[in-house]
Amino acid sequence: MKWIIKNPAPFDGRMKKWGDYHFGRSLSKWLQRSGHTVDTHYYGQWGCQAEADVTLVLRGRHRRHGRTSGLRVMWIISHPDDVTLEECAGFDLVFTASAQHAEWLDSRLDAPVYPLLQCVDSENFKPAQPKTGSARSNFVFVGNTRDTRRESVLWAVEAGLPIKVWGRGWESWIEKRFIVADYLPNQNLAALYSRAKVTFNDHWPDMSKWGFVNNRIFDALACGLPVLSDHHKAIEDLFGEAVLYFNDQREFSGCIDKLLLQYPLCLEKAQAAIEGVRKKHSFESRAKDLVRIVRERADS
Repeated sequence: MKWIIKNPAPFDGRMKKWGDYHFGRSLSKWLQRSGHTVDTHYYGQWGCQAEADVTLVLRGRHRRHGRTSGLRVMWIISHPDDVTLEECAGFDLVFTASAQHAEWLDSRLDAPVYPLLQCVDSENFKPAQPKTGSARSNFVFVGNTRDTRRESVLWAVEAGLPIKVWGRGWESWIEKRFIVADYLPNQNLAALYSRAKVTFNDHWPDMSKWGFVNNRIFDALACGLPVLSDHHKAIEDLFGEAVLYFNDQREFSGCIDKLLLQYPLCLEKAQAAIEGVRKKHSFESRAKDLVRIVRERADS
């Protein structure tokens, strides 16, 4: 089959700094390895006229515009509150990265709706071979400020933790000594996650409300890195004790105490999740599910 992926990353110099760019690249790779032809239209190209058997819109920040051909498919990977029922009704198939959100949409739409969670590229994210005598060190966070308070980073600085931050906009929030760079290339993330002590994580409020699990957790756990994340039930149902959770600053402090006093146990629990994450939540697995369901729909 011929696929066109509508990727919300901008078609300009910022493109490779967007997570959606790398998300789409990994998905495209595994679709191609399944024998499919894949073209990608980035956001500035969404008005392009092209024929395909399947047009897959990765729904992040941007709503679809322009004509689509073939089977019309949407995969909601973030910002669920921005996605309306009217928008979903324009598709033949809807996937969403939350079982809770899928159930809600399915009860309100005529088109079939399936949960399809975010995932990890298991070829890119895996434990690196540690250097002799090396030990994990540093609390890390890779992400932009998004012009909003990212509490875990601010609380970590407040607590005097040895945190290192990569991302844009942090100069307005924390001292420069905590900021390593405004960008970390995606191909360097696995190496960082394989030598760091822990990474912080948070979700947009609507993603938390609807039970979306962002790809930072999948990427980190695939490298055996402990994650300290804001809590919602879907994360805990998926990963259990492999992730440390907080709902407020008091619980955040309790998690830090556990990390500092029981780090070998925290690391052991994170590393016990590696195999399951890499097998069950890979782009290879998601591509297979997409192809299977699309074919079933096309044959019906």
